[in-house]
Amino acid sequence: MPNVKAKDILKDAAERGYCVGYFESWDLESTAAVVRAAEKMRSPVMIGFCGEYLASPERKYAEDIRLYGTFLKEMARSSSAPTATLLNESTDIKYAYKGIGAGFDMVMFVDEEMRVERLTDLQKHLVEFAHSCDVSVEAELGVLPTANRNTSEMSQGLNTDPELAARFVAETGIDALAVAIGNVHLLEWEKAEIDLELLEKIHDKVSVPLVLHGGTGIDKSMFREAAARGIAKVNVGAGMKRVVINSYKRYFEENDVSGMNPNLILGRGGGADIQRLAHDELVDFVAEFIKAFQGENKAR
Repeated sequence: MPNVKAKDILKDAAERGYCVGYFESWDLESTAAVVRAAEKMRSPVMIGFCGEYLASPERKYAEDIRLYGTFLKEMARSSSAPTATLLNESTDIKYAYKGIGAGFDMVMFVDEEMRVERLTDLQKHLVEFAHSCDVSVEAELGVLPTANRNTSEMSQGLNTDPELAARFVAETGIDALAVAIGNVHLLEWEKAEIDLELLEKIHDKVSVPLVLHGGTGIDKSMFREAAARGIAKVNVGAGMKRVVINSYKRYFEENDVSGMNPNLILGRGGGADIQRLAHDELVDFVAEFIKAFQGENKAR
């Protein structure tokens, strides 16, 4: 399929009252599972990687962002479902600019501690450059709490202010706004309490499509109400990795791998291939979210 623009996918979702899923992958296998689920469900989708993780100083080996951009672009082109690409949540604005050069269709820069005046100025210049390259920009206003699975505690968040959001969007020219309305990063053990009344107030003030991060920790029954109040995209990431981790864990519990042909375990893609089994579970996981987003059969 010819390249599909993120702004067009988000516009379609906003106009037709569904949410497009951004399912954050980490390698070829996980990306392919997202695309396969979207094709199966005949749904638009966004694929991509986390800028913070790719650029993290904790990585043992430096990553070439151009390879990731090229890889995603080719995956999108080969998909039968409308597919756009995103470099999500770069915490270094220089990396967001690199994402534009690497061919991502949309980029995002975040700094939750930066004063809004400084953030507005940086986002405005990022938007100007991105738009000159026919690339879209997503930004965030507010602070999502982050959940700690080990302690079952959450960091302090700050909900999005509707009036401030309206000014921020008008002054920066961003194409999509991620909001904080009770959603939580990395929440797995319970479901977040989403403030639909606040969301409606933001939607009344803001003209661009709205985005919910932390999709793993949101009850699937909430997405229909969220879409009716301006949410055009939902990000899902942590839950995908948990599916794969749990699949691997069961595999090693159920199989004596020391007595198995390693080529059957990895690489052949058959019934005993650990990656193929996790892949199939991940396809089903993504497909269930697409149903909840009302994205099924929305591909044109």
